[in-house]
Amino acid sequence: MFGRHSDCGIGSGLPGKVPSHANRRGSISITSIFFVIFFAMLLGMVMNIGRHANRKIAMQNGADAAAYTGGVVLARGMNTLVFTNHLLCDSFGVTAYLREARDRKAEARALAELSAMASRLNPQRDGKLLGRIRAEQNLIRVFGNRNAAIANQLLPEFRSMLNSEKIPVFQRALVDETPRLALNAAWEIGDRQNPATAGLSGGSGMQTMLWRTDVTTLEFEPDTGIPTLPVMDPLLDESESGQQYFLPAIQQRSWLSSRYLRLLNRTMLRDFDRLALSGFSTYWRTYTNGNLRDELDSYPFSNLLFQLRDDPEMVLNPNGYIERELMFVSVSSWDSMPERLPGLFANPLDADDLAYTQIRLFLPRGRLLYDPDGPLGPRVWRESSLPRNLLNQGWTTQIVPATSSSIPVILESSPFGSSIVAPNLGGINVEEFRRLNTH
Repeated sequence: MFGRHSDCGIGSGLPGKVPSHANRRGSISITSIFFVIFFAMLLGMVMNIGRHANRKIAMQNGADAAAYTGGVVLARGMNTLVFTNHLLCDSFGVTAYLREARDRKAEARALAELSAMASRLNPQRDGKLLGRIRAEQNLIRVFGNRNAAIANQLLPEFRSMLNSEKIPVFQRALVDETPRLALNAAWEIGDRQNPATAGLSGGSGMQTMLWRTDVTTLEFEPDTGIPTLPVMDPLLDESESGQQYFLPAIQQRSWLSSRYLRLLNRTMLRDFDRLALSGFSTYWRTYTNGNLRDELDSYPFSNLLFQLRDDPEMVLNPNGYIERELMFVSVSSWDSMPERLPGLFANPLDADDLAYTQIRLFLPRGRLLYDPDGPLGPRVWRESSLPRNLLNQGWTTQIVPATSSSIPVILESSPFGSSIVAPNLGGINVEEFRRLNTH
């Protein structure tokens, strides 16, 4: 019986024998190889997606920095024009003041008036008043001598500056060079935004180009002769009777020069206004105002204030005016990034290494102010905003949504002197592009 059981045991040749697995050895290893390859491909795909996303974010940040830098330079150019407009009017006021300091007409009248006043007084009875008269005469002479010495030194310089139109010449050069300065600043910031700075793999610095919304670059002034900055030289005013730029420039120059002369006289004549017995301060203001009128009349077609370029259609289409005159588009690009597992994955978008940003020049609104102790309790009001012109030194810039109608054309254009690969948008219209646009 035991022998029968041993005949049916393992290793016997009977049909009930359990089969051996020796012939299936290594099948798990082969399956594992396929899983490793699959997961390696999946890992390479995830790495490529993450690297592209990270690179795109870093590239957009660099493009924003370059665009904002260029916008800051443009805004500084506008504020420098405003400053030089004020400087020109201040120069007219100072010249009128120095002419009176040289001629001393008010001094002669005031001294004569004080001498006549003293001759009518009794020295024994009015000794105190006579003392005041003599003190004022001495003060007027000292004031006149000091101002005459200053006029001898400075008046020829101011005369030369106005005769040679040094300020307008500087303004014209500023208008011509500011766009190129803005482009150079954007290039410099873009060049510093290389992939290594962002912790990414290889490649040179970022290439950046600034565009006007008329699809011309800031590298060259437009052929139309209209400057990139939204300003106009009033001498180039071709409107009928000069109503658009020339006459406003004359009016602004007269008003602002008079204002600076009033401020100068108020500061210099403060003591005479409070204590003088004579009309010295009145005489001085009369003669300096006359000098200012003579100076302004001497330059009817020169030394005029630059004006903000305007458009009669602005009232009907303000957004179109803002886009045309105050908006700029920056396009930036990095060199292509090498792929992980390049034999398996490739980036089909040749223009994927491109980013764009839109900026705007503007004058900010007045700030909101809060007064907790108002007469009727706490109150909030808005600070009055200065007028939108080239007398307001508050121009600044900001990044805005990239919605300009010219962006598709700009993106499909190859910037002069750069290697940016332009995308092919397939002729989509502006509305379709705005639906695809993520800016």
